[in-house]
Amino acid sequence: MRCWNSHRSIVVSAVILLFLWACKKDIPIKPEKPERSQEQLVKDSVYYFYKLYSLWSDGVLPTGDAAVAFSDKYESPWDVLNALKGATPFHLGYQSGIDRFSYVEDIRNGDQSELRMGTDSGFGIFLSIGSVSEDKAYPVVYFVEGGSPADQKGIVRSDVILQIDGYGDLGIEVECGPRSCEVVDPDQYQRLIDNLLAAMAQNQMKLTLLHADGSESTANLSSSHYKVNPIIKHEVYSYPSKNIGYLALSSFEDVAEGTTNRQEFENVFSDFEQQHVTDLVLDLRYNTGGFVTAAEYLANKVISNTSDKSLMYSYELNEYLLEHSDRAEGSFENVYFKRNNSLNLGTVYFLVTDITASASELLINVLKPYMNVVIIAENESTYGKPVGFFKQDIMNHTSLWVASFKLVNADGATDYWDGISADMTNVTDYIFRDFGDVDEPMLAVAINDAVGASTRTGIQARTFQVERPIKQKLGTVNAVGRKEML
Repeated sequence: MRCWNSHRSIVVSAVILLFLWACKKDIPIKPEKPERSQEQLVKDSVYYFYKLYSLWSDGVLPTGDAAVAFSDKYESPWDVLNALKGATPFHLGYQSGIDRFSYVEDIRNGDQSELRMGTDSGFGIFLSIGSVSEDKAYPVVYFVEGGSPADQKGIVRSDVILQIDGYGDLGIEVECGPRSCEVVDPDQYQRLIDNLLAAMAQNQMKLTLLHADGSESTANLSSSHYKVNPIIKHEVYSYPSKNIGYLALSSFEDVAEGTTNRQEFENVFSDFEQQHVTDLVLDLRYNTGGFVTAAEYLANKVISNTSDKSLMYSYELNEYLLEHSDRAEGSFENVYFKRNNSLNLGTVYFLVTDITASASELLINVLKPYMNVVIIAENESTYGKPVGFFKQDIMNHTSLWVASFKLVNADGATDYWDGISADMTNVTDYIFRDFGDVDEPMLAVAINDAVGASTRTGIQARTFQVERPIKQKLGTVNAVGRKEML
């Protein structure tokens, strides 16, 4: 009995072991995470690098495994980024998260047109609609980018476009009253806008132009890539009490040693020095930004001798970049003025609009603690962008630009999210006069302030804008592209 029981026990034990071994073989192993596609990895990377670099990342965004779950909720890298930007602190002026600046670009075709620095493409012509008489409005050139096909054909701000081949006469009806002009038919206005955008999307355009002197001409334009010349115009105006320099800049392009831009700036400021300029007007009304180093270079041309070697600006960063400042190109050390001119400027005037942004605002902000800075605005202020970027490429698929650093001037001023407020507001940006025309209202206001209206002849800029406005801007067709603060 015992032997039988013992034998049975051995058999049962063997069966149990065999059963357990068989069951162990069949127990499913926890599956590995499926390999993620390139599109998913790009979305994951947008989250990852935004978390690393964003000025607002500390304590705001989800972390760890939540990143994958977060990115999988969205269809594209753009959607992921917009969701992350929406998680930044609410800003009343934007009615959204304070980060309205970070963005991504698709670089699979090698095209980074949204942030092309140094070069651009197209015709280089920017248009508004303007009433040219009491009953007619036409497209009016408000800006031509230096070096562009339009610039090479001699087209300038204030030129009226009467016709474009294939689109006929471009005039539309308006009614002008004592203070303003209004479009008669909104549908006709919209058709004009649509036609102009379609024409500018072509490879070629033939224009019939009416110039400010009353003459007409035609211009054949071919869309092409071109090198940007950021200096629109420079002049010196001589008055009994002082000489006033004028410099209009479209953007802050690279001014490294040996570049054409650097040499042209040197020539401009050499002329200012030779003519003993004491006040300077910097026209940045369509300048949407560019290289921080170019703004620094210009600040060093403008700063007074007494402020040389003073603090220009410092950086504000998140904790990660504070600890790993070598992660980005360059450094985040304090920047000090290194004066490189012999000018003795009393006042610097800035002509701005609400698209004056980024590196333009940096230049204004760093000079304010040390010089008499007067801001003359089309509306109330500049755009409002105190943050900058560096680029993060992702898998040769996407370039991510995260608002990563904030620039702080010597007085601690940095939070101009809604723009830098102007000293003189609501001054007409009169597109019917070219850059540098002393009777263009924004420039005229600066000159009046510098030398006193009584010393000038001709129209008075302070009253110009309240005269019966027959010639009036009625809207913008295409906007100047952003350059950011790099």
